[in-house]
Amino acid sequence: MEIVLVLLKNEKTMSENIVNILEGLNHKAALKQHIYRNTLETFEQLKTCALEIAEHLTPQVIEKDKNLQVELIEVSEFEFHLKFSGDTITFIMHTNVFCFPPEHAVGKSSYVLETPTRGYCGMIQAYNFLSDSLKYQRLSDIGYLLARLFINAEGNFFVDGQRQLDFLYKEFATQKINASAISKIIEQTMLYALDFDLYVPPMEVMSEITLQQKRVFNNAGGFATGKRLGFKKE
Repeated sequence: MEIVLVLLKNEKTMSENIVNILEGLNHKAALKQHIYRNTLETFEQLKTCALEIAEHLTPQVIEKDKNLQVELIEVSEFEFHLKFSGDTITFIMHTNVFCFPPEHAVGKSSYVLETPTRGYCGMIQAYNFLSDSLKYQRLSDIGYLLARLFINAEGNFFVDGQRQLDFLYKEFATQKINASAISKIIEQTMLYALDFDLYVPPMEVMSEITLQQKRVFNNAGGFATGKRLGFKKE
């Protein structure tokens, strides 16, 4: 009899746990799906703004040099490239949803502390690659993270980035994502990429090469190339 009562008690406890698990799954799953849709919509806006910038710049740059190119290249549903001369910015949307750790400024903000689910965000990253790295598929070449754009379920956004992008968009509680903000983010990444030059590698990096490296110097197995490879960033 005692064994039966214990089993019934455990069964009841398990049922309550299952209910709590289902509630948690339903709540978080719905939240994350909403954030995913917001992020995907933002990514599409990002692509549209990038195309408008490319179309606006192209007629003006080819007047100076017909070999200059400003173009948008669609790679997949979650990646596109904005190519301008020797630089390409790759915009990549992550398909997962993230939350900020408690010690992060966002995690400690009153906006998130008041409603913790506001801290769950989708993420879009912008990397600067040399255009030749992509053209010749030099798989060892290095790209540099210029910005990370975070969007939550309420359409608020936050940006980590280089230079102006590191302080322009930090008011997570009041910033709503829109076409104007997206255009400025793209423009700032382009300005940084244009001013972020390719340095000559140090002698010791290139002092020895294998015959195989010589044969594939401009292909995937050649020397890794990056704008600051071997040098300390300014």
